[in-house]
Amino acid sequence: MMNTIRLLLTGALFMLLTGCPLEGDDGNIGIGGINCWDLNEDGINDANEDVSGDGLWNTVDCSAKLAPAQNPDVVFNHQDFCEAFANLGQYPSGCPSATHNIPTGTLTELESGISFFDDGTGGVASCNNSPYNGILSIKPEGNDYKWVLEGGFIAHKSIISTIDELTNKACFNSCDTDPDCIATYAKAGYEPGVDIYTCHKFYHSDTINHWEHYCGTSKSECIHASSTDQRWNVICP
Repeated sequence: MMNTIRLLLTGALFMLLTGCPLEGDDGNIGIGGINCWDLNEDGINDANEDVSGDGLWNTVDCSAKLAPAQNPDVVFNHQDFCEAFANLGQYPSGCPSATHNIPTGTLTELESGISFFDDGTGGVASCNNSPYNGILSIKPEGNDYKWVLEGGFIAHKSIISTIDELTNKACFNSCDTDPDCIATYAKAGYEPGVDIYTCHKFYHSDTINHWEHYCGTSKSECIHASSTDQRWNVICP
């Protein structure tokens, strides 16, 4: 009797196991994810998403220190906004104060090894005026270096062709003809089939922190880049 019961249980268990697959069935293939550098999530490698400027779209472009920078004090304080409030006698945080003076001088092209000078603190400053009072400097931060622009914020950004930048100094000219401009920063990039520069034009405020942005892993790398893939024009006193 016991043997009969064991045979019946064994048979039932065998039938149960044969009806249950040991591994789960493959599910439907899901929709592909969004690449970390795809800022607008459209699946297209846009020029502004190649933040390293190497012509490739990969995880290097996802690094926080390479991300496009803007002074957080002025994200919502656009120039027209500030001017409108100034006309009413009001000066919100981030907008130039009532006593603000725009830095004056000569707009100068910063060339590799020529326009940067030791500031005595481990970094370099622009404009050869004692005590090195140019508004742009290169400062150490941990194992990296960063651009520092005193009181600067990006008022306008545009895409220009490499030929127009290198031959006609397009970014320089956009600042030289604008009385509110204190500096421009042209960063090399790439769009499918064409090399480009992104031209950042800076205005100035006396109520914000300095604009800062990663420029390289060494001081010499940053200085060299200032005349090639990261081109600066700055007001020198």
